[in-house]
Amino acid sequence: MAAEYANLFVWLIGLFGIVGIVIVNVARFVIKDSLAYDESFVWRRKLPKESRKD
Repeated sequence: MAAEYANLFVWLIGLFGIVGIVIVNVARFVIKDSLAYDESFVWRRKLPKESRKD
């Protein structure tokens, strides 16, 4: 029975590790995302100064 608990524990650590890596990378992406990047590479245009909230 102890071997099964150990196996479950290892799988849970792996699962939470993968989920943690995904969460960290999404958080980094959201933090580094900027309006200037969106203007340059997504919209390929410049927005008027009134629409910016710098």
